[in-house]
Amino acid sequence: MRVLSGTFDQSDSIRFPRYCGRQCSANAVAAVCKAHVLTPNLWTSLNVDECLMAGNKLFERSYEILPTTYSNIIYLRPDELYSSVMFPENEIKFQAEINSEHYGTSMNNISTVNHGIVNYCIDDAVLCFLHKFNYGVFTCQLQCVAIMKIGNEYFLFDSHKRGKNGLTDCQNGTAVLLSFTEINDLVLHLKNLFKCTSCSPTNTVQCASCQFTIIPILISNVTNVSTNAQSHCSLKENVKNERISLLEVARNAKKNKSNAKRLKQNNFLSNIQKKKVTIETTPNSTIDLVNKIYDLRIRSTEPKYERTEEMKVRNVEQIADRYKINAEVRETKTKQNREKYQTDEVFKKLHSSKMREKYQSNEEFKELHSSKIREKYQTDEVFKELHSSKMRAKYHNDELYHEKLSSRMREKYQTNEDYHNKVLDNVKNSYHTPQGAKRKSNYQNIYQSSKKTKICLHERFNEQKKEMPTVICTCCAQLFFKKSTVSELSLKIDQTLSITDVCTYRLHLGENESGNVCSTCANHLKKGKVPHFAAKNGLLFDPLPQELTGLTTLEERLVSARIPFMQIRELGYQKQLGLKGNCVNVPIDINKTVTCLPRMDSEDDTLLVQLMRRMSDKTPYAFENVRPEKVFNAARYLVNTDLYKQHNITLNESWLQQFHDETNNSVNDPVSSSNTDESTEQADEIDDLMDQQETLLTSGFVADSGVKIAPGEGNMPLSLTLDEDMDVLAFPTVYGGKQRIFKVKYTPVEMAKAEARHHDRRVATNIPKVMMNFCK
Repeated sequence: MRVLSGTFDQSDSIRFPRYCGRQCSANAVAAVCKAHVLTPNLWTSLNVDECLMAGNKLFERSYEILPTTYSNIIYLRPDELYSSVMFPENEIKFQAEINSEHYGTSMNNISTVNHGIVNYCIDDAVLCFLHKFNYGVFTCQLQCVAIMKIGNEYFLFDSHKRGKNGLTDCQNGTAVLLSFTEINDLVLHLKNLFKCTSCSPTNTVQCASCQFTIIPILISNVTNVSTNAQSHCSLKENVKNERISLLEVARNAKKNKSNAKRLKQNNFLSNIQKKKVTIETTPNSTIDLVNKIYDLRIRSTEPKYERTEEMKVRNVEQIADRYKINAEVRETKTKQNREKYQTDEVFKKLHSSKMREKYQSNEEFKELHSSKIREKYQTDEVFKELHSSKMRAKYHNDELYHEKLSSRMREKYQTNEDYHNKVLDNVKNSYHTPQGAKRKSNYQNIYQSSKKTKICLHERFNEQKKEMPTVICTCCAQLFFKKSTVSELSLKIDQTLSITDVCTYRLHLGENESGNVCSTCANHLKKGKVPHFAAKNGLLFDPLPQELTGLTTLEERLVSARIPFMQIRELGYQKQLGLKGNCVNVPIDINKTVTCLPRMDSEDDTLLVQLMRRMSDKTPYAFENVRPEKVFNAARYLVNTDLYKQHNITLNESWLQQFHDETNNSVNDPVSSSNTDESTEQADEIDDLMDQQETLLTSGFVADSGVKIAPGEGNMPLSLTLDEDMDVLAFPTVYGGKQRIFKVKYTPVEMAKAEARHHDRRVATNIPKVMMNFCK
């Protein structure tokens, strides 16, 4: 869609003081007549304004010749208008085919037939109409627009206030001409245009928002009026036609005396007021009245001839006086126009557009204006300062102007040698001038102030870096920064919820102390909803029993029913930990793992244990001094939990009655699975041991000492997502071997986020658990 805007619209009260905003039907007809003479593709803004002026004249002429019974009518239909439109170059006669109009409703999507009358929808109406006719006036909600089909293009002329998109713009809108390549785009625009309003612009007449009509306009004759003689003949014919129409009205007026009397008085008095000619009327003679009006119009349209008298001789003094008077008049007029330019926005726009077109088209005027501005810039200091500031602001704000001016100056600097030397001289001279010294001092001050600012910002950053998330939310029991929480007292929640029922975690608070709520939970509470991460939904950890507290990493692996094999390595000089490869979930038998450990005399006695992926590996997955008695007690507690019983995990305690003398027993499964998913790259050197082991508590590694076990060898790995109880079985020091029951379903990402931010840091400090959550 292309849009061509005019400079004003039909509601301009300055140009159209009498019929402001009422001549949309006449403007639409004028646009159709103009399109018949000049293709709309060649139109300019002046042609759009010309249609408005011609439409206003057509409306005035039509309103004047109507009987007085129509005086209270605000709008006129196309068939009620006068039958010709006057343009500066030609006169165009048209005819509105009211019998071929298309009627329908814009709200229905399907056309209907009722008693032989077709009720079109807007899609079918426009399609059928433009298939039969090329020009028409579309009327809906007391607003008229012109629709036209010329070749393969469709046009719409709208004289109301419209913006750049062709829709209503009450502030800066003007008359527009829209062009479309597809008829569907024209129909869609008509729908969007007439959806916005539901009554007439004056709010005096209510109309059904669904009704519309399309009246075809047929062009009957086009007459050129290029010379005065042709203009006089055309006017004479028009007046003659008017006389015939008036005679017909006069004959019919005898049947209705009241209507004839109003017609005579209206036409006669309007012509008397315009031509200021006194005519004696005879109330009983309508024919004489029409003849006098005809003579009056013929006399007013006769061509005026130039005066052939010789000019009077004047002396020099008379000419000088006349010149002074004219100069004073010009100065007064110029002053008035200058004041009007500053106060009247309409006059300012018109004058600016006129001068801009003249500047672009007239080379002589362009050169004269440029020299005048150049001279004023060199002589007037105030104008020079204003112009410089204006150009400076435009240079910094307008990117296109900035780039254009920069490229032009760069090109001039490279091609013009005089300008090149001038710039170099200015730079050299300005460096040693007081202004240059002032510029350098300003730069030093700016540099010092920025340096102080950077230091202050760095100190402030270090202070903020020391702040930690230490505030516990009483609703979700997670840690947050103080700025991310609000007090319970200042929180306004919905009446359907109680703050004590939702914010249940208050162990860290006093008896009458109020807590804080995070912003996420606060937003849910304001809407009357229970937060998704509320602690009452089952996100709190159960307290750990004494048997599971204080277990080391390898001791936890010996009593867990799942071992998540993974490689955790240090990254960079900051010693942060990272995961290499994937995490492999391998089920193991606790009974085999525990029974391979010998009994110790004391609970504090330790034994070196090497945890292997396979017994054939050279280096262990992890090795550590463990406490067998601590491992026995933890295993005895875990096998008695409901979850371990559900998975049929038992512990054979008959071996406790025996005393093992051998300390190097091992569990060795003869079945070897070299193609399983948990296989990783073996290290050939002892130096790589630090990167592969999970925990290292001793300073050295003795290959042939302690107990060497591979409890997961030969077992098929399980999926991290399908093994539902994997977290509880792999990390007994986190969950205590008990399965948590949630009231809300959580995704793995949501669960990892909730556990990492929980005030109980058992998950955040367990590095293998954090890495396994990342793998999920």
